[in-house]
Amino acid sequence: MKAVRLTWLVAAGALAAAAQSPIPFTSVTPCRIMDTRTGSGQTGAFGAPTLNANSTRTVPIPQHPCGIPAGVSAYSLNITVVPSGPLQYLTVYPAGQARPLVSTLNSFDGRIVANAALVPAGNGGAIEIFVTDRTDVIIDINGYFGGASQQQMRFFPVTPCRVTDTRVGGGQSGAFGPPTPTANTERTIAIPQHPCGIPADARAYSLNITVVPTGQLQYLTIFPAGQLRPLASTLNSFEGRIVANAAIVPAGTNGGVTYFVTDQTDVIIDINGYFRVQ
Repeated sequence: MKAVRLTWLVAAGALAAAAQSPIPFTSVTPCRIMDTRTGSGQTGAFGAPTLNANSTRTVPIPQHPCGIPAGVSAYSLNITVVPSGPLQYLTVYPAGQARPLVSTLNSFDGRIVANAALVPAGNGGAIEIFVTDRTDVIIDINGYFGGASQQQMRFFPVTPCRVTDTRVGGGQSGAFGPPTPTANTERTIAIPQHPCGIPADARAYSLNITVVPTGQLQYLTIFPAGQLRPLASTLNSFEGRIVANAAIVPAGTNGGVTYFVTDQTDVIIDINGYFRVQ
């Protein structure tokens, strides 16, 4: 199975500052910042219309009701495209800066695609989205770096370790193993209870999530255990293909995370690091 990359976009100044001192991270329950589809419930810069070919949209994240404060350094985002046809690429970057020659995601066959990205904040805390071809864009946020907060955390990398595999014969058992989740169901996994050795005081996890659907999967979303399911998606597989994406997920009740699937699918979750107050 091929893991989707976690895209890092760091401006030169931010990189230099990070080299001198770490930038603390604050996790948030996934929240939908932008959805350009008609009837999505988002308005103004955060909603319709669909982005046309070779167009740019500025997204002033601190002005959205998700409650992200002003003055942060960067955002942890999940970006999904719903193209009208082939999409050469989408790129996201700090507002007010020159558009970089990089891509955040592509959809050459016009499929719905999602990817995680860490994006520096630009002028007024905003980011900019550029698309080469007509597409709807959906952005969910799950955390931010810098700014004033009592919940700021540092990142601790770990050797990638599998915490969930619902396939029969996948080597996991109990809440971490079979059976395959059925349509419209949730499952909670207490990550600190897994032999991967993640400490109980971890506040958030860096995960790679893979789905192996039995057919169409509208979406999977993952969120802190014990909280209401958010209006946010982590990945989709409308064609029923094996798909993976990265996600930073806050720890919930007993250090757990909960995932919800709209359709029957096996779920595989690997962890490569965690955040905690230090």
